Amino acid sequence: MSLFSKVSQALENLKITKYVIRTDTLIDTEEKFNNAFTIVTGVDADGNSIESSDPNDWGVTWSQVKAEMEKL
Repeated sequence: MSLFSKVSQALENLKITKYVIRTDTLIDTEEKFNNAFTIVTGVDADGNSIESSDPNDWGVTWSQVKAEMEKL
Protein backbone atom coordinates (compact mmCIF):
# COMPACT_ATOMS: atom_id res chain seq x y z
CA MET A 1 0.00 0.00 0.00
CA SER A 2 1.42 3.40 -0.96
CA LEU A 3 1.94 6.08 1.67
CA PHE A 4 -0.76 8.24 0.05
CA SER A 5 -3.17 5.29 0.20
CA LYS A 6 -2.31 4.79 3.87
CA VAL A 7 -3.10 8.43 4.63
CA SER A 8 -6.44 8.14 2.83
CA GLN A 9 -7.30 4.84 4.52
CA ALA A 10 -6.31 6.20 7.93
CA LEU A 11 -8.59 9.21 7.43
CA GLU A 12 -11.47 6.94 6.41
CA ASN A 13 -10.86 4.73 9.45
CA LEU A 14 -11.06 7.87 11.60
CA LYS A 15 -14.42 8.74 9.97
CA ILE A 16 -13.00 11.74 8.09
CA THR A 17 -14.64 11.54 4.68
CA LYS A 18 -15.00 15.05 3.29
CA TYR A 19 -11.48 16.29 2.67
CA VAL A 20 -9.00 17.28 0.00
CA ILE A 21 -5.30 16.48 -0.13
CA ARG A 22 -3.17 18.56 -2.48
CA THR A 23 0.48 17.60 -2.59
CA ASP A 24 3.29 16.54 -4.85
CA THR A 25 5.34 15.03 -2.02
CA LEU A 26 4.89 12.13 0.36
CA ILE A 27 2.98 13.00 3.50
CA ASP A 28 5.17 11.71 6.28
CA THR A 29 5.36 14.63 8.70
CA GLU A 30 2.91 16.90 10.51
CA GLU A 31 4.12 19.90 8.50
CA LYS A 32 3.51 18.15 5.17
CA PHE A 33 0.10 16.93 6.34
CA ASN A 34 -0.94 20.39 7.54
CA ASN A 35 0.18 21.95 4.25
CA ALA A 36 -1.62 19.40 2.09
CA PHE A 37 -4.87 18.72 3.97
CA THR A 38 -8.10 20.71 3.94
CA ILE A 39 -11.48 19.68 5.30
CA VAL A 40 -14.68 20.36 3.37
CA THR A 41 -16.90 22.34 5.72
CA GLY A 42 -19.82 22.94 3.39
CA VAL A 43 -20.99 24.02 -0.03
CA ASP A 44 -21.58 27.55 -1.30
CA ALA A 45 -24.62 28.76 -3.26
CA ASP A 46 -22.98 27.73 -6.55
CA GLY A 47 -22.32 24.17 -5.35
CA ASN A 48 -18.60 24.68 -4.81
CA SER A 49 -16.92 23.09 -1.81
CA ILE A 50 -15.99 25.35 1.08
CA GLU A 51 -12.67 24.17 2.49
CA SER A 52 -10.81 24.98 5.67
CA SER A 53 -7.05 24.73 6.09
CA ASP A 54 -7.35 25.55 9.80
CA PRO A 55 -6.42 22.50 11.89
CA ASN A 56 -8.96 23.62 14.52
CA ASP A 57 -11.73 22.80 12.02
CA TRP A 58 -10.48 19.36 10.98
CA GLY A 59 -11.61 17.04 13.76
CA VAL A 60 -8.38 15.08 13.34
CA THR A 61 -4.69 15.58 14.03
CA TRP A 62 -1.56 14.33 12.32
CA SER A 63 -0.81 12.26 15.44
CA GLN A 64 -4.14 10.45 15.07
CA VAL A 65 -3.61 9.89 11.33
CA LYS A 66 -0.06 8.64 11.88
CA ALA A 67 -1.17 6.25 14.65
CA GLU A 68 -3.91 4.87 12.39
CA MET A 69 -1.44 4.50 9.50
CA GLU A 70 0.83 2.42 11.73
CA LYS A 71 -2.02 -0.07 12.20
CA LEU A 72 -2.35 -0.65 8.46
